[in-house]
Amino acid sequence: MRSKELEDAVASWPRISVHSHRFGGREFRFANAEVGHVHYGGIVDIPFPRSVRDALLKEGLAEEHRWVPNSGWVTFRVQSDRD
Repeated sequence: MRSKELEDAVASWPRISVHSHRFGGREFRFANAEVGHVHYGGIVDIPFPRSVRDALLKEGLAEEHRWVPNSGWVTFRVQSDRD
């Protein structure tokens, strides 16, 4: 799935708005809260509660966020439509 297709899919969710992200790419917000963002090239960053983040990392389903590794944020690398 290309970044634009991902953006369009998430933008279709109720009460989600799409904005430019300060570090490039597109940011998704629910009201004023950021619920994730996608960078060009298929890098998707999403915040989760710490317990969910830890489970995703343990299962190898996500990576630690590059800039805030000790937070709830994780990074997914979208490489195919299945991802």
